[in-house]
Amino acid sequence: MLEAGKRRVIFLHSWYTHPESRSKCRGFFLRNFFLKFFIGKTLDGMRMSEEYLESTEHLDYTCIQPAHLLHGPVTDQKFKVNDTESCVPDAAQAINRADVARYMLDVLDDETSFRKVRAIGVGEP
Repeated sequence: MLEAGKRRVIFLHSWYTHPESRSKCRGFFLRNFFLKFFIGKTLDGMRMSEEYLESTEHLDYTCIQPAHLLHGPVTDQKFKVNDTESCVPDAAQAINRADVARYMLDVLDDETSFRKVRAIGVGEP
């Protein structure tokens, strides 16, 4: 990216990359089995890449952390955003892929989203 003179990059991660946020996961099975035994290592790897990005100076990155992805159509729902935890406790635990794409396009040129790891959600829990 340095050679090409580009700085902007957007990554798609997941809720719960911060191990501390996993305790806020609603649902006994999801919290105690799925996160721990099935995708825990993947989430840990995502967190390691976020920490690396936070240490760089040459990228204007945004790591978008959506909830469980669904195949529904794009909606006009307002996004709920959390820059301090890797989940949005007051949002639904699922979001349409089309809405995630809409959010990615919304923040592409938004300088307030640069150098952020941002959990997103829509709706009510």
